[in-house]
Amino acid sequence: MRCTIDGLAAAIQKELADYNQEVTDGIKEDCRQVARECRAEIKQNSPELTGDYKKGWSVKTNYESREDIRLTVHNKTDYQLTHLLEKGHAGVGGTAKGAAAPHPHIAPAEQHAAEKLINKAKTRVKG
Repeated sequence: MRCTIDGLAAAIQKELADYNQEVTDGIKEDCRQVARECRAEIKQNSPELTGDYKKGWSVKTNYESREDIRLTVHNKTDYQLTHLLEKGHAGVGGTAKGAAAPHPHIAPAEQHAAEKLINKAKTRVKG
């Protein structure tokens, strides 16, 4: 690219803006990929009684703009069970009858997803 001394600042600014958008678009795609991988990990490690809970995991895009994306991995069929299964619960009337032990399957996947995304973002920015 050729430019005059007078246009140098504008040319540099344009190139930096293009690079910034390229990195932003790449990180947004990395976010989508990591969210899908997180959903798959949760799905794989979910407890299975009838299979409905396990099949209900999904990724939802809550918001997306030119610079930002917000995704949620959630259970669209049996969302009421997520906390009970993840943390465990007491039985009827606080007794041991009907109690369930914790089955952590969301928190480990969330932690793996956070680590993956940080590594992908570092790689993306370094180019």
